[in-house]
Amino acid sequence: MRSLLLILITCGSLLLSGWVVAQNSTSSKVIYRYKNKDGVTVLDSKIPPEYVNDGYELLSLSGKVLKVIKPVVQGAEGERLYRERVLREEREREDIQLRRSYSNVADIDAAKSRNLESLRGNIGILQANLSSARSRLKSYQSQAAAIERAGRQLPDDLLKNINNLVQEESDIQTQIQQREAEYKTVEQKFDTDRKRFVEITQ
Repeated sequence: MRSLLLILITCGSLLLSGWVVAQNSTSSKVIYRYKNKDGVTVLDSKIPPEYVNDGYELLSLSGKVLKVIKPVVQGAEGERLYRERVLREEREREDIQLRRSYSNVADIDAAKSRNLESLRGNIGILQANLSSARSRLKSYQSQAAAIERAGRQLPDDLLKNINNLVQEESDIQTQIQQREAEYKTVEQKFDTDRKRFVEITQ
């Protein structure tokens, strides 16, 4: 009688365990396959955090491999691979933007011409302003020299005008240098874009 009762209890436990497993399998959409620290392949509905960086596979309930997660490379090699991936993704985004911005090489050449023409015009205006500032400064300096030769004290307004023009001349020269540097940068960028556009469209 006791043996029969034990058998019934055992059977009931097995049935209950099977039901629980079936329920868990039904509720789980994927199965993780990974190797533990002993090198043993494990199938489970979840993966312990300490094994995530070692790589694993995602399987369907039928055992089909859905996705393979590669191991995370650590140290200098990992940093190198990360930088390469970042650069590759950035290049892909730039290529997409390049295709959206231009239909052909002629479009790039036209855009380059427009941008450089605008910058040349801006530099021309600054150079004219610089010439005007230098002319006015020279005039004030001549006045100051004449006053000093006469032995008189320089008026405060004249000194102020001279100092302001010296500063203005310096500011304009800085702006011209900035625009000239921008001109070279824009020119190089369009040349680079043109070369890359040819590479990805041919």
